[in-house]
Amino acid sequence: MMKTPLAHASQRGFTLVMTLIFLVIFMLFAISMVSSSMINTKVAANQQYRLEAGTVAQQGIEQVISQPFIRLPITSITPVAVDVNGDGTTDFTAQVAPPACLDSKVIPNASLPLGDVCKVPNNPNGNLTLPGPASSVSPPPPAPSMCSATQWDIQSAVTDQNNTAVAVTVHQGASVQVPIGTACPN
Repeated sequence: MMKTPLAHASQRGFTLVMTLIFLVIFMLFAISMVSSSMINTKVAANQQYRLEAGTVAQQGIEQVISQPFIRLPITSITPVAVDVNGDGTTDFTAQVAPPACLDSKVIPNASLPLGDVCKVPNNPNGNLTLPGPASSVSPPPPAPSMCSATQWDIQSAVTDQNNTAVAVTVHQGASVQVPIGTACPN
């Protein structure tokens, strides 16, 4: 049975329409994939900038902490310029606030190892051997050493100057052993 020319002519347009519909669908899919990959690239770049800024903030804290800030107090913000990629240009600058003393506590003599410069000469259990009658308190209260432990908070903030909108603030605590009687300067 042969098809009539009229039926065959009506199907020619259907193939063209279906081909164009699939072409549009594949084109939209390709555009969507390209757009998605561009967004993923921007997200990855932002994560890298944030990680670099956090590393720079930590480097600023380490630079300030390595200074003798107890004997020579730091009273103003310390800028720390860092070249991350080694091209000779400053990529980030950490703004490190002056260290803030939070607390000062006397270190018990018994908690220090033998030979520590803060340890008060005493008997082996870490308590002072005091002259006079034996104390009625058992066990005797812990004897203080010659040092205090001061607790410090150091804050570093980094904002990208290249307009990537990266802003990171890092806080780090530090404990510094000082002679007994040294009060927090704050």
